[in-house]
Amino acid sequence: MWVNFLGERVKVLQKGKVTIPVAIRQRLGINEGDYVTLEIVDGKLVLLPPNTISNPTDYLTGLAEGVNIGEPVKQDLRKAAAERLKRKSSRVSK
Repeated sequence: MWVNFLGERVKVLQKGKVTIPVAIRQRLGINEGDYVTLEIVDGKLVLLPPNTISNPTDYLTGLAEGVNIGEPVKQDLRKAAAERLKRKSSRVSK
């Protein structure tokens, strides 16, 4: 489980460019040329490494013929994911 906060500080350069420190890139498996996803969650910038599935329920729909994941299940999964992220971010910001 990832609970270590590296506390790296980076400078924002021209046109909003930032360099992701090597320790963080290695930890997340980010390589040159990869695309990462940035999201704002509870007022914090979250960087998602390559191959992160932001909504896994989208990938489950249709795996078994005739089985469809309904909206209530999607809402429950989103709520659980948001709670987990909130718990992780609260440990990190302390």
